[in-house]
Amino acid sequence: MRDQATEDDRFGRELRRLREQAGLTQVQLATRLGYSHTYVSKLESGARVPRIAFAGGADELLGAGGSLVGLATNARARRQQDNDRGFADGPVGVPLPRPSIAAAVRPQPARSFQLPAFGITCPLHGMAGCQASTPTDGLEGLAEVRVVGTETVHSLAALLISFIEADVEGRRGDLLGPVEQTLAAITRLVPKAPEQLVVALLRLAAQYADLAAWLRVKRGQRGIGMAWLHRSVEWASAARDHATVCVVLSSMSTLAVLEGDGATAVEYAQAAGSVENGRGWIGVQARLDEVRGQALLGDWREVTRLSTEAQRAADRLGNRDRLEAPWLFDAEGATFIASHLAGALRDLTETTGDLAIAGRAVDFAESALTTMPDRMPLSRVLLTLRLADSHACGDAVDAAVAVARPVLTDAQSAGSTLIEHELDRLRTRLATRGRDLYAGL
Repeated sequence: MRDQATEDDRFGRELRRLREQAGLTQVQLATRLGYSHTYVSKLESGARVPRIAFAGGADELLGAGGSLVGLATNARARRQQDNDRGFADGPVGVPLPRPSIAAAVRPQPARSFQLPAFGITCPLHGMAGCQASTPTDGLEGLAEVRVVGTETVHSLAALLISFIEADVEGRRGDLLGPVEQTLAAITRLVPKAPEQLVVALLRLAAQYADLAAWLRVKRGQRGIGMAWLHRSVEWASAARDHATVCVVLSSMSTLAVLEGDGATAVEYAQAAGSVENGRGWIGVQARLDEVRGQALLGDWREVTRLSTEAQRAADRLGNRDRLEAPWLFDAEGATFIASHLAGALRDLTETTGDLAIAGRAVDFAESALTTMPDRMPLSRVLLTLRLADSHACGDAVDAAVAVARPVLTDAQSAGSTLIEHELDRLRTRLATRGRDLYAGL
């Protein structure tokens, strides 16, 4: 208990020193950070364990350079040490989702990446163009790390990129297991890290959690996926990683669309758009997400306005946007935008009953398939089913069946609930029109 008290005291003493150096009272500091002055008082006296989110806000406001986040993380990690839950941000220490039980992961040859890649910038040096290599001894080596340094952070960033690449390309085999195992390893490394590296590890934890969330969603485990997304927002907020906060809120909006909840999808999309005004790609992403929500609500005017604004804003994106959001550029970007608009117009057809809209959904879906890179086979299957469903929405039943049948085998073997979701919608829609998608096969 004395060790824990010492950690809490260190945070409190440093917080008081920085606050007084800035010329702020406890009330002023608490007001600026959105907390009560009694909470600040208890932190400074060592009576409370600091929250990571509070430490992140105080770090930025007081110019602490990550020292408060480091001290807070160490304090929380010590509090959790006995039950091996790693660090947690919350008043009651909510446990992390347990890593997926996966078959043994075969060691992969070490790979090198030039950062940024796949939208992942260096957690330490930003856009500096660092070279990063995956761990030479695989995931097992992470458990043996005793000293956390720059090489550790770079290796974790490279490993994340390799996981994202594998997911985008739809490679066979378990990916969730190694992603969640690596994330669990990061949470164990944070207490060992020097204070100047803690923020970098929090950024990585947030990005890994976002990927883990979507891998869970693809398995149909939306509840666990949302749990990871909430944890990702907490870590990204503590690290002041606005880009990741936007990406995660976008993921939450997409989950709401999958649940058919347009109002919630719109709220998450608008929250993503308000994260930071200085990044053009955030505005594009947020508008595309809001389009999907407004379509579920049947708001034709908002769908039209947001679609137009998103396409125009995408044309104005710059080099920084390309590095942070490469999925909005070139052939992949054209596919991403067109597929969002196809889904929105398909949903709008369904909610309004206006069959003329289905024709525009078909046009966007066909455009997306034309520009889609070859390295995205599962995305091609999903979008093909979306095209077929857009035909079905417009009562073009024969066209819907003709488009869908060539990909049915791949759709059924994909093991993705996102693809199953599209397939079920198409099958149900065709059945209401007296057509069996599988008849004659």
